[in-house]
Amino acid sequence: MTMFSIIKSGMNATNKDLAVISNNIANASTNGFKRSEAQFEDLYFSQHNDSTTVATGMGVRNIKPRQSFSQGSFQQTNGSLDLAIMGEGFFVIGEPLSNVTENETLKYTRDGSFQIDAIGNIVNSDGLPVLGEGSTPINVPVNLINEDGDTLVISAIKVRDSGDIEVTYGLDDTRTVGRFLLADFVNEHGLKNIGNSRFEETPESGEATLGFPKELTIGKILPGFLEKSNTDITDELVTMLRTQHAFNGCSKLLQSDIDTVKRLIG
Repeated sequence: MTMFSIIKSGMNATNKDLAVISNNIANASTNGFKRSEAQFEDLYFSQHNDSTTVATGMGVRNIKPRQSFSQGSFQQTNGSLDLAIMGEGFFVIGEPLSNVTENETLKYTRDGSFQIDAIGNIVNSDGLPVLGEGSTPINVPVNLINEDGDTLVISAIKVRDSGDIEVTYGLDDTRTVGRFLLADFVNEHGLKNIGNSRFEETPESGEATLGFPKELTIGKILPGFLEKSNTDITDELVTMLRTQHAFNGCSKLLQSDIDTVKRLIG
């Protein structure tokens, strides 16, 4: 491998680092976003014989970025279906209701900005159903017929830190209509980031352990709050400046190498 190739590997690495940093900064205001950090490893050329082993550094290459699942800050909204998770766990998102199958691919998120659709299903911002007990979509009856035969409509919704959903119909008829399901993983760093603050399980993450808030290792729900991105803009800008300096250094080395070659063949 030539000096040109070694320097080029450094420039490729810094470009990748800048792309990851830029993505973190762009999502600094995205609910539930988890920042990533570019990872690299050294390349070596080894020559073996009967008596010695020579290992020579030959540049650097990118490996899979590492995601940080540290807790983001909480923003109070007082929205009845704005929910944050304090501690471990992810909300479970299903396939579009029109495409539900036995082997649906579940998605996991820390973005708890939910609402109720026209037929009473609790959904995320893209209209995908949020799952509850039995790994089924949570449906909130939009009205209730009481013992007197009167039709009552929803007047209030309250979510407990245990995930229970309490709905008040009319003035004072309160019913528990469902419970939010949460998922935990042995190795959350192995989750696949599919965008929009959502993840899918992989062999590296292990299968999801499903449960309810405040059970085993799963955290509790904070009603009326949203978890913000765990990106620290100041840290990202400092890292970006350092990476840009590294890129500029590689560029100067590359130009020096080109000038040297030109002088040798000139």
